Amino acid sequence: MKEKIKNSYLFLFLKTRPLQTAGLIITIFSILMVLFGSYLIPNSPTTGISGEQLLPPCAKYPFGTDVNGMCVFSRTIAAYRTDLSIVVAGALLALGVGFPIGVFAGYFDGKKGVCGVLSTIILRVMDVMQAFPIFVLGLLLVAIFGPSTRNLILLIGIANLPGNLRLARSEVMTLREKSFVEAARTAGNSEVRIAFLHVAPNALAPVIALLSVVMGFGILLIAGLSFVGAGVRVPTPEWGSMIASGGLTMITGQWWPSVFPGLFMAVTVFGFSMVGDIITALIDPLERVVFESSRVAGQKG
Repeated sequence: MKEKIKNSYLFLFLKTRPLQTAGLIITIFSILMVLFGSYLIPNSPTTGISGEQLLPPCAKYPFGTDVNGMCVFSRTIAAYRTDLSIVVAGALLALGVGFPIGVFAGYFDGKKGVCGVLSTIILRVMDVMQAFPIFVLGLLLVAIFGPSTRNLILLIGIANLPGNLRLARSEVMTLREKSFVEAARTAGNSEVRIAFLHVAPNALAPVIALLSVVMGFGILLIAGLSFVGAGVRVPTPEWGSMIASGGLTMITGQWWPSVFPGLFMAVTVFGFSMVGDIITALIDPLERVVFESSRVAGQKG
């Protein structure tokens, strides 16, 4: 069993890719913080203590306190659950809506009839959505409906909908020319059944690989909106709002309220981007062939 693991493609890939390995460890750590972080925080992440504002890092407050007297360490750890719960929900929303529409648009692209027309309309709508600045859309949503977790989830879903849809469409357009599609058609299956029961499952893997990138982008988007006061509001722990409030004290030498959450956010985004590379390597046959070829060439050299 141990020998089998050592010879597995994933193990060999991670062994030669230190950045991707670090990213995987960071992502696992992030998930653990979401699940168990509340047991590690020594102080309340939402309650400030009068007279203990802007204390430097110490035994009681490992990352110091912020301008409101709240423990920066506790808030930084608690922010994992805030940020990641929002981006996971937003990413799943983009996947759940974008993938089936992308399958439809890709399978019926260029075909005659109502389905072909709908496919063209869908593509034009995605062009318009991608042309609209997502940050401006976020500010508009907040101005109309006010800041809320629901609106942030909706925004991340909308922001990543075109990317999910276009990737699914591209994969389906390639797969619909394969022989198994013609075999399914010969067996008497309808076009819709072929699209969603035969083609769609084979197009899902690259879209899932995109999820990790979507989550990293979502964290940065939430942080940007919170930084300008249009995202998660204090006292809810969130990295962007912590950086914004802590940035005001940087000029007076109190760097810890913004530096620590900024570092944790940057490292988490890096982790998700590296996991995306790992997933791509696992599902892309060409990537595997290139890796195996380079490994064999290295052994011979």
